[in-house]
Amino acid sequence: AFPSKAESRLPSNPELVWTISFFGRERADSLSPLATVLPGSIMNATPSTVPEILLRRRGLVFLEGAGAPLEPRYLEAVELELAELGYAASSSLRAALSRLSLEELARRKSWIVGVLARHRGADQKHKPLFRKFPDAIPESTHELWVQKVLSHFLQTEDQACLFCRRIGTTHVLDPCLHVVCDHCFDGENYSACPICEHHVDTSSPFFRPSPSDRQNFPPEPTRFQVLHLGESIHADARALFESFCRRPQAMSPADRDDLICLVRESKMHVLGWLPDEIPVKENVAIVFGSLFSVCDPAQVLPAATPMLRTATDVLRLIAAYSGADPALQGEVLYRRVTHVEPRARWWGRVLEMLGAPDPHRRSYPVAVPMQVRRFKVGKLTRPLRRALLAILERFDAQLLTEDMLRHRSYWVWLGEFLHPGEYEKRFPKVAAAFRVVRQKGPDGTPAPAFSTYSAKLEAAAAARDALRFASLLSDRPGELARRFDHALRLAGDDQAARREVLETFSAKLGVFATPVLLTLYAHLPRRLEPVETRVFWPKGGVGRFVTAPDARPPLSADVIQPAVAGIRRELLRRYAERPPVKTVVIDRPLADVMVPFNERTASRAAVSLPRGSSLEVPEGKMLRLFLHWCQPERGGFETDLDLSVAFYDADWKYSGLCSYHQLSFPEGRGVEPIAHSAGDLRDAPFPEGATELVDLDLVRARAAGLRYAVMVVNAYAGMPFALLERVFAGIMLRERAEGLRFDPRTVELKFSLAGDHGIYLPLVLDLDDRRLHWLDVFSPGEFQFNNVHTSNRAITTICPELVRYFGSGQRMNMFDLGLLHAAARAQEVYIRGAGDQIRRHTRPDGASHEAFLERLESDEGQPVSELPAFADPTLAVLFRGDATCPIGAEIYALFPEQLSPNLAASDLIG
Repeated sequence: AFPSKAESRLPSNPELVWTISFFGRERADSLSPLATVLPGSIMNATPSTVPEILLRRRGLVFLEGAGAPLEPRYLEAVELELAELGYAASSSLRAALSRLSLEELARRKSWIVGVLARHRGADQKHKPLFRKFPDAIPESTHELWVQKVLSHFLQTEDQACLFCRRIGTTHVLDPCLHVVCDHCFDGENYSACPICEHHVDTSSPFFRPSPSDRQNFPPEPTRFQVLHLGESIHADARALFESFCRRPQAMSPADRDDLICLVRESKMHVLGWLPDEIPVKENVAIVFGSLFSVCDPAQVLPAATPMLRTATDVLRLIAAYSGADPALQGEVLYRRVTHVEPRARWWGRVLEMLGAPDPHRRSYPVAVPMQVRRFKVGKLTRPLRRALLAILERFDAQLLTEDMLRHRSYWVWLGEFLHPGEYEKRFPKVAAAFRVVRQKGPDGTPAPAFSTYSAKLEAAAAARDALRFASLLSDRPGELARRFDHALRLAGDDQAARREVLETFSAKLGVFATPVLLTLYAHLPRRLEPVETRVFWPKGGVGRFVTAPDARPPLSADVIQPAVAGIRRELLRRYAERPPVKTVVIDRPLADVMVPFNERTASRAAVSLPRGSSLEVPEGKMLRLFLHWCQPERGGFETDLDLSVAFYDADWKYSGLCSYHQLSFPEGRGVEPIAHSAGDLRDAPFPEGATELVDLDLVRARAAGLRYAVMVVNAYAGMPFALLERVFAGIMLRERAEGLRFDPRTVELKFSLAGDHGIYLPLVLDLDDRRLHWLDVFSPGEFQFNNVHTSNRAITTICPELVRYFGSGQRMNMFDLGLLHAAARAQEVYIRGAGDQIRRHTRPDGASHEAFLERLESDEGQPVSELPAFADPTLAVLFRGDATCPIGAEIYALFPEQLSPNLAASDLIG
C-alpha cells in the first residue's frame, strides 16, 4: 500500500501505521471516478507583449511625453517602488517619466512594476505555513506531529483541549473540520490548518493578525538593475527578431515564446525583417507557422518556400502552425485516473472477513503522462494542402521518402489531413512516399522495400569498415561532425583509415554547424585519456540525461591535434567575418559559465544561467530557498509540492535534511539550526497558491563538516509540474533572515519548473568552495510520495556525476568563447580577473588570429588599474554589467545590472 504523507513521518511501528494512516487522506471533493485527458502544455508560461519582452530582456521602457515636469515627489514614489524590486531608473528614463501626465505616470508605473514583479516572482503574497518565519519555528517536528495526530483523532468540538485542558479555546476550521486550540497552536503564526496543513477559511477566530514582515525591513546591499529609456520599439523589436533568427541552435522555451509573440504582433512586417538564412529549422517553422496563424498563408508561402528544403521542414511548419512543438519530440497528454490503495495485509484481511469497509483505504487521482507522435492539426484549406504537397513534390524521391520515414508516425497521422491520394497524378513522388510510410498503397497492396541511409551507415559500423563509414558520412556533414569520434574508433590503429577519416573531416569543416564545432573544440582534447563517466543528453521537453562508464579507447594525439587546430582556424575565420571592433572586454569569471547547449530543455529563468555553470556565493551571505506553486482554477485535484535541502559529506554520504518531516536541521532544543523550513503546505488553491521557504546558513554548515547541500523539489502528490497554473522556485542571497520573507531585491536566481511527476534538482551547493552548481535536471521519480528519502539514490547519482562532468572541461565555457571573438575581431582586449585585476592585450602588427589567441590564453598582458572610457566599437562579454560601454556596443552580461545587454549567450555562438 502507498504510505500517506503522515505515514512517511512516522517511526516504523506497524501498530501505529494502520491506526493513523487516514490522517493523510485526500479530501473527497478532489476525487473523480472519471478518466480525463488533460493537455500537456506548459501552463505557467504567461503570455507576453512586445513592450513587456523588451522590458524583461533589455530593461527598456518606451515613453512619449512632452508635458510640464511633475513634482519630484511623484517620481520619488515611482523610484521607491522600483527600488523595492531591485531596479533603478536611468537619468534619461527618469526625465521622460517626469514629463508624463500624473494619470499616465500612474498607469505606466503600474505596468512597469507589474511586469518586473512578475519577472522576479514578487507578484505573489508568499505566505508560508508559519507566518512569523524565520521565528517561531517548532523546535521538535516529532512533538508537533504527535500533537497534530492526537488532535486529528481525539479532539472534538464539545470537549476541553486535550493538551492545555482549557475550555472555549477550540475552533472548528472549514472545510477540513479539524478542531484546533488557539492556546496550543499560535493563530498568529499559521496561515493554514495546523493539523492537515491545507488552506482553509481564514476568517475563523483562530487566525489572528500576524505582525507584518515590513515592520522590520532592514536595508540590503543591492545591485540594482538599471532601466533605460528606449528610443524605437520598432527598431528594437526588429533587432531582437533578427537575433533570434540568427541563433545557430534550438532556442529555450522562453526565447521561443518571445519569438512567437514578436511574430504574431508584428504580422506582415516580419516579412521585411527576414534574413537570407535561418540556420535552425525549428526556428523557420516557428516564424512561418506563427505567420500562418495571423496572416493569409497565400501571402506568406512565397517567402517560406525557399527555406523549406526537406520533408521534415514541411512537417515542422505544419506542427508550428497547429500550435504544436516543431521539435517533433511527441506531445504529452495526461490521463487522470483514480488510484485505489490495496487493502492492508493484516487489518484489511480482518475487515474483509467481517464484511466491513476499510476506513483507512484511500483513493486519490493520479495524472498519468502519455506521449503520442501526433498533434491536433490546424485548419488546412484545399489551396494550402495543394501548396504543401507541391513543395514536397520538389524534393528528390529517395530523400523525400527517407526523410518522411524518420518521423513515420507523424506522417501517417498527417496523411489523414493532406489527402495525398486525391492528387496522386499531380504529385506522384509524394503519393509514392506515403505508400512506403504507410507500408501499403490506397488499394491495400504492400509497399516496396526501402533501404535508408541510416541502415547503410549502421551496416558499415557493424562491419567496422571505417573507409565505407567515412565515405557515407561525407555525404551528410552533420552526421560526420557528430560521429567523428566514432569513425576514429572504427579506424583503430589503421593509419590509412585514420588519415582518410581526418581528411574527410577537415574537408567538411567549412559546412559544420558552429555549435557542433564548439562542442568538438572542448571535447576532443579530453579524448586523449578516458573520462570517468560519459553523459548523454537526449532530446526532450525537460532536462534529463543518461550516463554510462567510458569504455571507449583513447584517441591518438596525431589525429586529435590537427583536428582541433583545424576547428580553431575555422571558428576564428567565422568570427572574423563579423563586424570588427576596436576593443573587447572579457570577464574571467565567465570561465565557470557554460556555453548554452540543449536549450530547448532549459528552465524559464529570470537570469539565463546555462546548465552546468557555477557561481561563487559571497562570503557572509545566507541563502533563502523558495518554492511557489498554484493549482489551476479548475484543476480537478490538489497538488502537494515539497521544498527540501539534503546534506552530504565529501563522499556524498547522506548526513541529514531539512524538509516537511524535519523542519530544522539539526533538530533539538537550544541547537542553532543549519537550515530551517517555513513549514509544509499541502495544497495551493487558485489564485493565491502556496509558498515554502528554507533558510540555509553556509557558515554553520561548513563548521558542522558538511560538504554538499542539494536543493530538491519533490512532486509529492497531485498534478505534474507541467499542468500547474504556475510553479517557480529560486534562491535569495541575503545579509540577514529578518525582514521581508520574500525580498525581490535579493533574488539571485528564479526559475520555472516543467515536466511530469518526479524530482527536480536545480542546484548543488559546494560548501567548502562556496560555489553554486546549476544543474537544472529532472528525474522521473514516482507518481506519488516523492521525498528526499525515496529520491536519495537519484540525488547521490545525478549530482556528483554532473558536478564532475561539467568541472572536467568537456563543455565549452563563455570565457573561452569570448577569447575566440576577441582574437578574431579586436585590436585591443581587456581581461578582468578576480577583484580589480585587469590586463590589457594589444594585437601585434601582422599577428594572425591564432597567434593572438595564444597570447590571450597566456594572459600575460599589461596590468592596468581601470578600464578606460571607450569610444570606438566595442564588444563586452561580462559576468556583471558594471562596465561603462559606448552607445552601439555589443554587450553580453550574465547579470545586466547597469547595462542594457543586446546579446544573449547564444548570439555569441553563431
